[in-house]
Amino acid sequence: MIRKIRSKLAVKVFLLTAVLMAVCCGSTYICIVRFAPYIYAHDVSEAEPLACEASLMLMHCAKEEASSRMKEMADILAAQTEDEFVFHIFQASGREVELFSFHIATGRQMKDFEEIEKTDSYPFVLYDSEEEYILFASQNTDKESQIVEALQKSVPVLSVFIFILSATASFFYAGYMTKPIRKISNLSRQMAELDFGGRCPTGRTDEIGVLSDSLNELSDKLSAALGKLQEANRKLQADMDRERQMERQRAAFFAAASHELKTPLTIIKGQLEGMLYQVGRYQDRETYLAGSLEVVNTLEKMVWELLTVSRLDAPGYTCEKRSFDFSGFLKERLAVYEELFLQRELTPEISILPQVYLSGDKGLLEKVLDNLLGNAAAYSPMGNHVLVRLRKEGGAVNLTIENTGVHIPEEAIPRLFEAFYRVDSSRSRQTGGSGLGLYIVKTILDLHGGKAEVSNTDRGVVVRVWFAD
Repeated sequence: MIRKIRSKLAVKVFLLTAVLMAVCCGSTYICIVRFAPYIYAHDVSEAEPLACEASLMLMHCAKEEASSRMKEMADILAAQTEDEFVFHIFQASGREVELFSFHIATGRQMKDFEEIEKTDSYPFVLYDSEEEYILFASQNTDKESQIVEALQKSVPVLSVFIFILSATASFFYAGYMTKPIRKISNLSRQMAELDFGGRCPTGRTDEIGVLSDSLNELSDKLSAALGKLQEANRKLQADMDRERQMERQRAAFFAAASHELKTPLTIIKGQLEGMLYQVGRYQDRETYLAGSLEVVNTLEKMVWELLTVSRLDAPGYTCEKRSFDFSGFLKERLAVYEELFLQRELTPEISILPQVYLSGDKGLLEKVLDNLLGNAAAYSPMGNHVLVRLRKEGGAVNLTIENTGVHIPEEAIPRLFEAFYRVDSSRSRQTGGSGLGLYIVKTILDLHGGKAEVSNTDRGVVVRVWFAD
């Protein structure tokens, strides 16, 4: 129970308010009882003649009849002053005696009435007694206790009223004070859990209203900042993933490059050693020198391609793009390969849309066309066709190169653009292929925002290239 009170602001405010109101009401009641005087309606001058008359009367009375005569005078005084003044009789020593029985002391002294409004003191001696007495009339102090008695009778009802009033006022006051604070607390808890969808009520102009507005503004700013941070984090994560992927690709690339370079170097080394020591067939130096030169040429081509890949994959590399007539450029490259097509008895079928302009690096795109046309010529069986088409489709430039009479295994197609991948290693070496051609094509197309796709057709193999306009 105590833990619940400590953890709930509404309960604290309720109890504190109830206690304060109860203390205030109780203190007010006590002050009224303690300090509220009785308001007298009659003046002491009204009692003065009766006090004088009573003292003269007693001087002519015997002790036995003094009590009855004194009672008559007391009744007259009570009637005339509405019981606001009463008689007092004292012995000469200053000790008070009962009004109707002169020999019984009341326990009070004359000095007890020094602060009370009273008449003059009148000394007298009874007719049959020698003892001197003193008489005067004073305000009836017992009259003041009646208001206290009335208040004491009202204590039960007043206590119930104070309790109900304190509880009701405390309940509404606690609710008024803590309701917006509870909402602010809930909103801050949501914000701590990175949920910025909640809002505080904003209809107040006091400090709580200012706090609500400030918390709403803070929530909006934190939400915007968190959104930017999450977006930056996603970009950073994507960059890190891309960097790790590129690092794996580079590692795999250099591992494959090392292997690919090792093979021709081993061949050259073996042939040179054989010719140097004139071992067996290597005595025919002319033949094997020509073979070594062919391997060196292949190795040189591979080195140049490796240098190209290294330059394209360098961090921060950007190509210089310029708009040029891609249709005319494609015709120029086809003219270069016309002799090769004739040597392999290949029939080119060309359909090029004129005046197709493209923004790109002409030198890099030349490598793309040379690789694609060179592959089409190198891997097409003699006597087949090479189809080249250039179109614009949906705002994009579409280049299609198809060579007939040959197909690629379907399982090999997804890997064609990997570095050093060959569908048929022995045939690739016969044609001088290094396995880097399509990898370079893909890298250059990525720099130009383009893409390439290889697929089998009924007649052969087609390469489709798209450039965004």
